Amino acid sequence: MQYRFFVVDDDIAVRRMLQEVIQDSGLGVLAGSASCGHDARQALLSAAADIVLVDLLLPDMDGIELVRLLSASLTASFVMISQVQAKVMVEAAYDAGIDFFIHKPINSREVRAVLAKVCETLALKRTVSSIYRSMAELSVSTAPPTATSSDKTRLRTRAILRDLGIGGESGARDLEEAAVFIACGHTRDTVSVKDLLLHVAGDSLTAQKAAEQRMRRAVQSALRHLAALGLEDYAHPRFENYAATFFDFAEVRLEMRHVEHNAPYGGKMSLKRFINALAHEAVER
Repeated sequence: MQYRFFVVDDDIAVRRMLQEVIQDSGLGVLAGSASCGHDARQALLSAAADIVLVDLLLPDMDGIELVRLLSASLTASFVMISQVQAKVMVEAAYDAGIDFFIHKPINSREVRAVLAKVCETLALKRTVSSIYRSMAELSVSTAPPTATSSDKTRLRTRAILRDLGIGGESGARDLEEAAVFIACGHTRDTVSVKDLLLHVAGDSLTAQKAAEQRMRRAVQSALRHLAALGLEDYAHPRFENYAATFFDFAEVRLEMRHVEHNAPYGGKMSLKRFINALAHEAVER
């Protein structure tokens, strides 16, 4: 499916670069652009954009305030373009309706990966909405069916994996399948890693081993990502929310020392703990 993008940034070079990435990626088309918040609000009334990319620092208003105003009247997904990562700003952006961040200076590879995730998430949201509409029309039941619950869990799981910096890892889909398997009714304490591998990869021992390696690499990347966040800002919301939930915090500190001082050994992770935590977080969100 082709999506319609709208870019709000006062730097013409950034607008051109984003346009090129959007066109080259094949994800959609540029429906319009603006250099300030006032022009963006006027243009978006008729642009019918699916995804709006907004610079944090606009000449006439705060980008977060613009998103807050737009989200009241648009159903689009919003992406914030910013080089600022202060905790207060990040929290305000999420509260305003931001779904994803692109960091400055702009990197085309990061932009392409983020936009692909935005499109994937938007497609899943629309699928869930379509299921709800169909159920309402049929009046079968006031309770959502199992498939709808599973879709919502998948959406939350993917958001968490993205927060952990591993949404694009090859093992992310395996972790998602394992977490959804647990979240949709299987008791965490009684499900073993072997059970999860059987569910994710089938009967083939070779496929199970490959899936386990993919997941372990992804989880180790998440540990490294959180350690880097903690070194940059110990009060970073994602570090505070996830470090001790998904990992033994002593191992997180070892990984932080490994990242900061190139220590010979980093932190270790537990695959089962990570998947259990992922399932729990997906249900509780």
